[in-house]
Amino acid sequence: MPLQLIFTSAPQGLTPGRSGYCTVARHRAIPDRLAQLLESVGTPHERAEGETFTFRMLEAGGKNWCVLSRFVARGLDYTQRDNRLAHHLIFSHEEAAVLPPPAAIAGRWKGWRNEWSGAPTWLEGEDRPLQLEAQTPLTPAVTWREETGTGAKAAWLVNASGPAAVGLLNPPETLRLLRLLAEASALLGKSAWAASFTTDATTTGSDGFLWAVHATSAPAIIDFATAKALPAPSGDIARQAAAGLTSPKAAAGQPQRRAGAPAPAAAGNNATAWIIGGVIILAAVAIVLFTLNRQAEPTPPPVVVEVKPQPPAADTAKTDEILKTHRALTEIQGLMDADDFMGAAKLWAETSALSPNFVRNYREQVLPRILSNFSASVTKQLLGRLDRPGVLNDPKSIQEAIAEAKEALRLGAEIKVPQDEPWKRLEACLARAQSLTSIEVRPTMVIPGEWRTGESGPNSPSQADFPLSRAATDAVARFVEASGATQRNSVQIRIRLLPFTSPHLRDDRTKYLNGEIRRTPQSTWIESSPEPGKLPTIGINLSNRRNEVTLNFPDGEGARAGANRLIEVALPNGDRQCFALIGDVKGLQPLNLGPDALLLDADTGVIRPAPWAESAVNAFIWVNGSIGLYPEGHEFPDRDLPSIRATRSVLETDIIRLENKQGPGTPPYELIANRRKLFKEGKYMQAGAPWSIQAIDANGAAGPRLLEFR
Repeated sequence: MPLQLIFTSAPQGLTPGRSGYCTVARHRAIPDRLAQLLESVGTPHERAEGETFTFRMLEAGGKNWCVLSRFVARGLDYTQRDNRLAHHLIFSHEEAAVLPPPAAIAGRWKGWRNEWSGAPTWLEGEDRPLQLEAQTPLTPAVTWREETGTGAKAAWLVNASGPAAVGLLNPPETLRLLRLLAEASALLGKSAWAASFTTDATTTGSDGFLWAVHATSAPAIIDFATAKALPAPSGDIARQAAAGLTSPKAAAGQPQRRAGAPAPAAAGNNATAWIIGGVIILAAVAIVLFTLNRQAEPTPPPVVVEVKPQPPAADTAKTDEILKTHRALTEIQGLMDADDFMGAAKLWAETSALSPNFVRNYREQVLPRILSNFSASVTKQLLGRLDRPGVLNDPKSIQEAIAEAKEALRLGAEIKVPQDEPWKRLEACLARAQSLTSIEVRPTMVIPGEWRTGESGPNSPSQADFPLSRAATDAVARFVEASGATQRNSVQIRIRLLPFTSPHLRDDRTKYLNGEIRRTPQSTWIESSPEPGKLPTIGINLSNRRNEVTLNFPDGEGARAGANRLIEVALPNGDRQCFALIGDVKGLQPLNLGPDALLLDADTGVIRPAPWAESAVNAFIWVNGSIGLYPEGHEFPDRDLPSIRATRSVLETDIIRLENKQGPGTPPYELIANRRKLFKEGKYMQAGAPWSIQAIDANGAAGPRLLEFR
């Protein structure tokens, strides 16, 4: 039986409690310390409609307490002023162990108070079990299936160790939200009461709550507005949530009951238990009195009791198998209707392994639909992850996409998905995801120039100097100013030197050196911290006398005049800036992002980078001019203003020029004719392929080619 405590907002003119609230109703058995803690929570609900629920664990009086709370703002208090109300149900751990999950109680109990019009008092007559409304079983997670497309997604709120820390955005109305939380809690078995939650973190805050609705800074975020489009989780817990098929792992953590047995009685049935207990006690007393007073009687004839045979264990197992396979069939059809053919295929394969009859009975009904839609559905899910803006700087998301693609190909091979064109596109998704693991987008200042080198032998120290142009000096000076370095305060940095073979290549092996950015009235320095008695390994100096980069090497490595090198600077706030020093333009290999990194607007004929690739394109600063997107065979110098949005007219002008071109360097006639054909068909992307991001100086001359889309 829970204890109850009710707080109301303190009316003006009365003495408030510790946090501006006064107790209006309280059970006498509640420890004072617990009452004080709950009083400090206040009544975090301002709107005149709706309610806010929370569940948390509190320690008071040497015990841990489970506190389920409901907050409303409505009605009048006993002084006839507007009132806000906090109603708390308090359970011991022993009580919680035999109760439904707290979110289920929150939605099923109808004894919540909406207002309090009396004076402060003790709650009397509340020592009775909770009467909960009847509710359908919490597994399979039917409400999750209705809201997100599959019940398996209830496992988003659970990890291997228990409830996960999750923020929930755009949830349904409160009672339906409580049902979602209850279904996720049911997956935890005996740990269901470890999942603290709030239905509105904007008023209660998210501290202390694992499941926080409207929290945007949680380690993981679930947005119900887009949840149907996201892939479902996998594993035993997800399968249990989807089809109610309890895994051995889950079974170890929660009590099980045999098929067909009634569910454990809710707290509302305790009164019935007390009545039965009273009857048993009275019966026992009557038996004792009868035994003491009765006379010796002759032995009665034996009574023959007919014992009905129990059904064989094999029949029970068969019935259980039929129930499970029917649930699995329903869930598979729901997954297919939600376009989650990956989840449907997983459940098909798992259920088939458990029941050969399932395969025999439903192969023709289910499997053809899975096989014909599997590749396209999984590819769509993967592209939804890979085409997300910012994915290039999200290695975790890329690795998850790779794992998902590999699992899809493994599962597809297991169920014999056709190796057709959609299957090849699925394989291409894996290749694309794997290629992204080598990319790390960093702001890069591209600076052309020449190296001056000096050395006295291959094993002797060497030095390389790279003079900076006026435009490069100005660009570096702007970075120094933005870093926060002043003549009074230097900025501590980390700095490293890398080979620059291609833009945006990830390098997790080369270590950073400590360094600083410092400014004096005469000069500005960006340099690594030197070892005692040695020159700094990396230095960038801006002054009235000289503007140059100086590198010092322990051997003759610095004597390569045609080198392309990258200096990366990491600021204390995590921002980074790279300086690409180009001594050999022809030695620089453009980074290939693939044709999927471009999009065609069919209405306008404009070709532009896809949202996920824009960060890679916009990361460049070309100190001598600008960058633009150009088709293959574009002619430079280009007198137009460079742009990363290529129009239809640019492509048509290039084709006309190539058609009229003669002499050396003219492409084959068949190639030009094919480009014209593709252009007439509106296939502008193919007509200009391969496209590239090209640096163009102020005079329209071509600089290094930075990215390409082959």
